[in-house]
Amino acid sequence: MPEDQTHYNLLTDPIFGIEAADGTRSAISLPEVLARLGGGVETEFTGLRSHQQHPWHAFLVQLAAIAVHRDGNEHLKRDAESWRALLRALTGKRDDAWCLVVEDLAQPAFMQPPVPEGSLAKFKSVDCADEIDVLVTTRNHDVKARRMASARPEHWVYALISLQTMQGYLGQYYGVSRMNGGSANRPYLSIARDPGWVHRFTRDVGVWLRSRHSLVSSFGYRDSGGASLLWLTPWDGKTSLQIAACDPLYVEICRRIRLTESDRIAAHVTTSKCARLNTKTSHGNTGDVWTPIHKGEQKSLTVSTNGFSYKVLHEVLFGDAWARPPALEVLPEDGESPVFIARALVRGDGVTEGLHERIIPVPAKVRNLFATLKGRELLGQRAKTRVENVAKVRDRVLKPALLALLQGGPEKLVFKDARASRLLNELDRRVDEVFFEHLFADVETNWSESDPIFVRRVIDQAREILDSAIQSVPLPTARRYRAIAAAERTFIGGAHKQFRDAMTRKGERADEQSSADA
Repeated sequence: MPEDQTHYNLLTDPIFGIEAADGTRSAISLPEVLARLGGGVETEFTGLRSHQQHPWHAFLVQLAAIAVHRDGNEHLKRDAESWRALLRALTGKRDDAWCLVVEDLAQPAFMQPPVPEGSLAKFKSVDCADEIDVLVTTRNHDVKARRMASARPEHWVYALISLQTMQGYLGQYYGVSRMNGGSANRPYLSIARDPGWVHRFTRDVGVWLRSRHSLVSSFGYRDSGGASLLWLTPWDGKTSLQIAACDPLYVEICRRIRLTESDRIAAHVTTSKCARLNTKTSHGNTGDVWTPIHKGEQKSLTVSTNGFSYKVLHEVLFGDAWARPPALEVLPEDGESPVFIARALVRGDGVTEGLHERIIPVPAKVRNLFATLKGRELLGQRAKTRVENVAKVRDRVLKPALLALLQGGPEKLVFKDARASRLLNELDRRVDEVFFEHLFADVETNWSESDPIFVRRVIDQAREILDSAIQSVPLPTARRYRAIAAAERTFIGGAHKQFRDAMTRKGERADEQSSADA
């Protein structure tokens, strides 16, 4: 196709702004991106937004894995020319599919399938890159819409990848296959040497490649010759592709969209009658190496508005209900003290409900436990005990005390009173900040000694929250002292009833200290 009919070729044009480790900034092509990451050159992407990190990482990893597998040589240390040749081979040696704008609608453009009807007349026009992105900003309360009126080509690339590989259901706009339902999300959970791009890229390419055989046998993907870049195939919006026709590492699309350019780039989007992939009964269980699967329901993890709380992570990392994805297996290249990384963009019904990220250092003494079933079971048992103890402090110690305060010291508490919820959530927030740090720090200690210490820490935090409430919540003057006395009595009584051993030991230590001081 003549060059004047295609624009912004990712294979040859310096589209992606980067910053090197020494602070030097430049712009490079897609093959140069892969060459840097595959060659171990740490790189930051200056035009990338926070919520686009997982989509961009996933795209690069899956693309590289597909390319080197097709080549038969899985080495990642290649120069840009070699990567360019591999990517061209994926598209029949044509560059159209790597260009952002292709005027011939019968040909694919980057992340944009051919348009069989040959016209964009019935497509809706959008002139800002962030309007096609996954963030839903209907009322502009958080991240405002239409902020990128002068978007550069790289911004359109990132927005297209986010849209096509992470978007959910919106009316007659269907979502991606790799999540459990239209209002769900595609989470990223992985172990890594560090949060940087280089190690995660090389590590996760290897994880996908090693998973190929099991994905073929478990899900029915094609071992060879399957559809891998799903934007290459024409789509009229009325038919779906079958999993059996796809490569196990496929890079998907979920929208019929085309970009054009006159004075600037604009997008044209239309609805479809069905999803691009027929995975309605899969519930997101497609073999994504970063996504946990519920063993009983066979559904992929959907992160809620609470994000990656200690309650969720202890179940996913150590519990029996979830199948751990391959990326959560500890590998030799992860080093002695790796990190656990979790990311997810949470969506609701037509809204975005938060970008959640959590990075937890895994000390060397814990790494070996992560790597074995017996070790994970030990951590899981201890984590479960602590989660249950926090719940007791919250619901049987702090909650009754707060209700006694808020209700003015009544004869009988009304437990349906929701006014204490915010303060109870504050306890969860405080525990969340230190839960895994303390859990990992105590792995080599005597559990009968360390667990009561953890319980006392939680009780102390709960007491601080109660004391703050006593100072701040409005109380009727006539019942103020009655309410405070009832709250304190309820708290102390609840703590001793639920945790007699921990509270007794605390008292004994205090008496011993007093004697020593004397």
